[in-house]
Amino acid sequence: MKALKRFRRDGKRYNGFVFRIEEQDLPAYFGHFMGATTRDTFEKPINSLADLGKELQDTIIWRIGERSIWNTGEWRHDLDCLAIGREELQKRPGLYKETLTDAALMEYILEDNQIVLSQSIAANRIIRVIPPGEEFGRVLYKNKKEKVYRA
Repeated sequence: MKALKRFRRDGKRYNGFVFRIEEQDLPAYFGHFMGATTRDTFEKPINSLADLGKELQDTIIWRIGERSIWNTGEWRHDLDCLAIGREELQKRPGLYKETLTDAALMEYILEDNQIVLSQSIAANRIIRVIPPGEEFGRVLYKNKKEKVYRA
């Protein structure tokens, strides 16, 4: 999120939105947040929710492979992290589920990714607004609760 704030110069007081994506919102782009913006002309290869699920899955598996390479200390740019990630999952079938339940690791995996949709999202579909800064969700709730009890 820090990187997004550096590039956000429009004065908006949020970093993103949480909402449920529906088929009617597609086609879409999924990738690094520097890869495309709504102002750019670019391909939107995600045409179904299944395609989006596959892209998310490949991103997670790629990061598993990257992590495996970093742990061995043999990092090279010519290695196929996706293939290595798939090999790791063959060795340890429970690793994918462990990764999904590790909040810190999932934040690392998805922190720089975005989904650019073709359609605008109606305000009533927004579940949560992500404010600027690192404190939101449980941390923000905990801090507010502590302020009330200190007073």
